Amino acid sequence: MLKEKQQMIEEYFEAHGIPVQTSFIRGGLSVYTRTRKTPIARFVPQGNRGSVEVMWYSHRDKWDHIGDFGGMIMPLEEALEYVASDAPGCFGIDFLIFERSLA
Repeated sequence: MLKEKQQMIEEYFEAHGIPVQTSFIRGGLSVYTRTRKTPIARFVPQGNRGSVEVMWYSHRDKWDHIGDFGGMIMPLEEALEYVASDAPGCFGIDFLIFERSLA
């Protein structure tokens, strides 16, 4: 499901001022900044209805679940909005946009 949407995901972040590259690793799609290769988010398919779990790159230097009571699972379109809005403050989106404006 994510392989077909890989380009759309990259274009979504680009439209929000964040040039990214993506890579498939162990069944999920990891999103990194294009220049510094900084991890932003990871999408892991859940079930067969197009939902994904959104993961963040934690202070433990690994992809981790968001929240204390299980992962954040939602449709891909909602997941993209969730990461771009950085509601939980764990993706560093504001910093990435600010950093790009200085370049």
